[in-house]
Amino acid sequence: MADMLQQALDLCNKNKFDEALPILEEIVKNDPKNSEAWRTLAQLHWFHQKNPDLAYDELIEALRCDPQNIWALVLMGNILTKEKNDVEHAKQYYDKVLEYHPDNAIALNNIGATYMEHKDYENALIYLEKAMSIDDTYANSYYGLAFCYYKLGRIEKAFDICHKGALKSADRPENPAVREELVKLYLTVAKDYADQTNYINVWKGIKDELETVDHVNIRILEDRSLKVHAKLEYAPLHAAKEHVIRYNPEKDFVEHLFIHEMMHLKMNQQATKAKRAKAVISSEQTRAAFRKRYLNYMRNVHKHIPIAELNKVIYDLADGLGLQLMNCPLDLFVEHMIYTDYKIARPIQLLSLLHMEQDNINSVKQSASNGFFPKEVVHANKVMNIVTSMHFKDIYGINLIGQYRPTKQEYAQALDLYEEFKAYLDSQNAGDEYEMMEYFVQSFDMEDLIEIINESQVTGGMKADLSFESDLKELGNSAPSTEDVEISNGLFAQRHKDGADLAETMMMSMYMLGAMEYFDSLDLHDVHRIALEIAMVGVTGIDPKKKYSIKSIPEKEFGGYELLAYYYVSWARAIPEKLDKLGLPFSKAYESAMQLYNAKHGKG
Repeated sequence: MADMLQQALDLCNKNKFDEALPILEEIVKNDPKNSEAWRTLAQLHWFHQKNPDLAYDELIEALRCDPQNIWALVLMGNILTKEKNDVEHAKQYYDKVLEYHPDNAIALNNIGATYMEHKDYENALIYLEKAMSIDDTYANSYYGLAFCYYKLGRIEKAFDICHKGALKSADRPENPAVREELVKLYLTVAKDYADQTNYINVWKGIKDELETVDHVNIRILEDRSLKVHAKLEYAPLHAAKEHVIRYNPEKDFVEHLFIHEMMHLKMNQQATKAKRAKAVISSEQTRAAFRKRYLNYMRNVHKHIPIAELNKVIYDLADGLGLQLMNCPLDLFVEHMIYTDYKIARPIQLLSLLHMEQDNINSVKQSASNGFFPKEVVHANKVMNIVTSMHFKDIYGINLIGQYRPTKQEYAQALDLYEEFKAYLDSQNAGDEYEMMEYFVQSFDMEDLIEIINESQVTGGMKADLSFESDLKELGNSAPSTEDVEISNGLFAQRHKDGADLAETMMMSMYMLGAMEYFDSLDLHDVHRIALEIAMVGVTGIDPKKKYSIKSIPEKEFGGYELLAYYYVSWARAIPEKLDKLGLPFSKAYESAMQLYNAKHGKG
């Protein structure tokens, strides 16, 4: 009989129920005390032949033969609950499962799931919690528990269960889709949890905390022109009186962006105090090195782009690579700090990072397919995004690494970088993140493309740069004074009244719009230097009919009017407090350019 029963079970596993049924009927006819045969027969009659009454009678026989048959007890409880709506008597059978088989997680989970289906969430929790305590890798239990807590309005508990389940649960052959359902529930719960959380109070609390560290005010500014989600302007690196966090309100999950940038500020403060702070800068040397390495490739691939425009593309690419080489390792520390120190931020962090992951995956796929960028740059970008994805998987249990389709070499390099990061976490000291940044740069063999300098070098240089007289003296031996510039431009203004010539004003506004777009991609420090370098040219007068070039914008030849536009806009951006002393008669053109710029970028 044992062989026949096994034969019937094998047929059931192959969904050959009609073939299994006569075998089971023959077993119970010849061996009426075979509890498992009765139980299997009942299961077939209920699930396959939709005959719960016959199944009920067969389960009574199964339990008469063996009162402790676990699956007969579970099935009897399920039939009573689902078919006869007799939860009270069903509970008696479920309690027997707890009594006779307290260590069977699957059975207990099934009972919990039955209660859950009938919206009896409190009773479901009893069995699901017990199942979880027995096997904390069973995804079904995580899903059931999280769902019950969610329906009971215990949103924080539901999120914690989903989070733990995403990290610890394993796929099971009997229910391979359950992890996918768990992740869907995870994201639903996270969104509701985030919507219910007052993150304004969270980031204001962090802001107050950080302002007491160095007694410097933090200013939050909306900036729709930002190409990135948000950025920090650390006061010492900008010779400013305030730290500034700029954010683009058109981006998603701005609450997370605020906290993210504040963690950057926190790391900056700690590294500055430890005298280990560093910065990545774009210099003429690094841009020239980048251009030398990749100009031929870009020329061959983009023959239709004029060389002047191609140079701008190359410099933008160089600056973008520099930002990623800086931000990728720093962001690993930043996001880990948010995750460990601000648990309340986890729901919004999860949603925001997932959104970024999806953007990164699409960007990597596009970069790999269009051949627009050099392979080394595409490789570095892809590997760094995989590193970020590894961290996301480790903290939130969602594995998207495969969607990057990494090669063995790419995966190995990403893993090496990520393992290096984890090694720093074991005993992190202020400023270690900059060592990690240098490791990234070395890993991609890009030391000549990126300049990493001590913060003191930047702050020292900034103090000189933001002194008008000092910076002009650095740019030439016969540096003019502020009065020299004002007098020179005053002579020009006598011959060109502000707004009097409509054609000239319109032309200047268009040149100014181009300057604004160009300066959007530069650091304020770079714009400041351009402003002062043009001032050196302008001290002897800028002739609208002549051609000019400046070192800060190589490979570009300016007409006189275009240089004047860059002159005015650079001062408006970098030295606004001295704009009235510039003496150039282009306020009307600037107003018109600003209107065009704001309209283009959706500003009011």
